[in-house]
Amino acid sequence: MRRMTEFKLEDERAVERLTLQLLQDAYLDVAAVLSAAQPKAAAAILAAIERRITDVLIRICREESEGQGSQPIALAVGERLENIMEQAHGRRRVARVA
Repeated sequence: MRRMTEFKLEDERAVERLTLQLLQDAYLDVAAVLSAAQPKAAAAILAAIERRITDVLIRICREESEGQGSQPIALAVGERLENIMEQAHGRRRVARVA
């Protein structure tokens, strides 16, 4: 999808923050519904998603695909996603992103 508008840095950050918030809300909602309907399936699906994310973050570090800052970037992304996934699993309650 091609972006029609160029944003200032602060607006671009708002777009990224809101995008993350909407994805987080959707992930948590889907996890809750799936967990209520099919707990074993939910556990398997969420575990597969976590493995995939872990694999991608490891590859980012190994290949330095985000430049010299790849490792701290991947770690920061991992921490944010870990909070979301732990909340989805009901392991802890965290503050909202937006």
